[in-house]
Amino acid sequence: MMQQVQLGGTRLCAWPEGRVAVERGGEAWVQSEAFVPWIALPNGEPLFFSQARVEMSPLKTGVGAGFCWLWSGFANGLRLETRVWVAHTGEVRFELIPLRDAPVEAVHWPAPFVWEEKTSQSCTVLPMMQGCLVPGNWPEEIKAVQPPYFFERSGYMPWIGQVRRGAAWLAIVEQAWDAGYELLHPPGGPTRLHLVWRECMGRVGYPRRFSLRLLAGGYVELCKAYRQTVRAQGGAVPLAQKLARQPKLARLIGCPVIHTWSRFAVKPESALYDPQNPQQNDRLVTFAQRQAQLQRLKARGVQKAYVHLDGWGAAGYDQRHPDVLPVNGRAGGAGGLRALAAACRAQGYLFALHDQYRDYYLDAASYSEANAVLDRHGARPAGCTWNGGRQTFLCASLARDYVERNYRRLDALGIPLDGAYLDVFSVVELDECLDPRHPMTRRECSAYRCGCFDFIAQRYGIASSEEPLASTVDHLALCHHAPYPTAPRLNGGAQRGVPVPLFNLVYHDCIFIPWDLGEGAASVMPNGRSGFLYALLNGGMGYLPIEPTARELEKAAAVAALHEKVALSEMTLHEFIAGDPERQRTLFANGISVEVDFRHNTWRIEQTNDVEVR
Repeated sequence: MMQQVQLGGTRLCAWPEGRVAVERGGEAWVQSEAFVPWIALPNGEPLFFSQARVEMSPLKTGVGAGFCWLWSGFANGLRLETRVWVAHTGEVRFELIPLRDAPVEAVHWPAPFVWEEKTSQSCTVLPMMQGCLVPGNWPEEIKAVQPPYFFERSGYMPWIGQVRRGAAWLAIVEQAWDAGYELLHPPGGPTRLHLVWRECMGRVGYPRRFSLRLLAGGYVELCKAYRQTVRAQGGAVPLAQKLARQPKLARLIGCPVIHTWSRFAVKPESALYDPQNPQQNDRLVTFAQRQAQLQRLKARGVQKAYVHLDGWGAAGYDQRHPDVLPVNGRAGGAGGLRALAAACRAQGYLFALHDQYRDYYLDAASYSEANAVLDRHGARPAGCTWNGGRQTFLCASLARDYVERNYRRLDALGIPLDGAYLDVFSVVELDECLDPRHPMTRRECSAYRCGCFDFIAQRYGIASSEEPLASTVDHLALCHHAPYPTAPRLNGGAQRGVPVPLFNLVYHDCIFIPWDLGEGAASVMPNGRSGFLYALLNGGMGYLPIEPTARELEKAAAVAALHEKVALSEMTLHEFIAGDPERQRTLFANGISVEVDFRHNTWRIEQTNDVEVR
């Protein structure tokens, strides 16, 4: 028999089998009766909640009321308690608590809300990379860009939501290091979406929780509700606060990014090796040549820039990490790199190095298998994809020691740095390690990676990494990019759903994000749209080639001029003008509005009576 409680304007209905419905403001969300929560066992077999004994009872605390279910009699001995209750604020809390733990792969709980919406006005909201909407009637299949876990590309931020008829729900996950979602959208819909709790060191491990908020509005309101929650917890640290601690960051405002390289070599065993074009597998541009190019760029009027240099290490780009030193001799050695860095400083350019502390190459001078990640199956994961060939993964608990060692050596060489880019730490999956000499949970892995960012930030000023995640954004000044999800490639191709800047609606004023400014055939944006217009729409930085054309200089200057105005301002609104996906508008907290028209390749920036049209 259904039971119910009402508190804080929210009504919660519950059934003995563990299903619930929530209602607020006249809009009800009901969990699917057809979906049975289940547990994925290590052997791949499913264990359904319906196979257990269940006892339902009321739950009342000093801060809320609801229901709990005791699940016992699972074949593997697992004993769980699930709780759903309404807080006095009207927020609904969901909890999964292991009372007797057992080995698992994942727990698929709770059931998704019934979602039969097949209209363009109803959508699923996913923080997949920069963000996307999946309209209920989207004509194509939608899949996550990789296994849909949070704090990876499929979930920059730890929340999901759905919108219909001006009402929405927002689920904010607390233990997101070990959580994700399952998404199923066949061509034409409907969409199925539910949360998944990953094992922690092979077990449920600890209580899992998320909060559900019922809101009026759409995807912008979901972003703002999440931002408010993070800010209340001390997160979403604004750039204004970061640069108060490190004034050097102010020099990134209105600054183009020059991403360049020196030595690029690929081992024959690497998956990236190109046997058809062997000359592409070993390329060199010396530090002195790069210095001359940057001097010519300065002479062309580029007064400031952030220079990111790849391939400066002993064997070149993505080689022998973490033992990247000594500096590449063919490129000019330590003296040549010192001269390049000093020249950048003399002409007012910031200078940072690419580096990497996850891929652990077997030919690294200090390689020891004992320092590699050991998974719960007793294996040390390995690969041979990148330039350097065979590798395992360095346990992140050991990474900071290598970071500190390498940058002390660079300091001793007298190479003046403004920052460093620690590749992949802020995008690839969080690692678990079961080696008893350096055990590590995913949550600890995240903390260790952020500790490496903090070391760079404290020593040089500018810490950067590949993509921005909610778990790393407060530790970074800059990222490589934060693109929208596309198919079949991750950076360029057909759009997945409808691209929207969910991440920027939350974090625009917290991190500097560069954008590729390519257009037409050179664009890497969804459906080949203009990267230049997306950079303006998002109020971001722009990439500038080291030897740009006049048009590339012009575009970079326009992006930089806008960035000067909005870099430290919250993005308060994104909308499709008259519902047209080719015409979009963003608004920033300082009153600046940006409108772009992808169909006609035009843009407009307004503030009060100051209007600029191109």
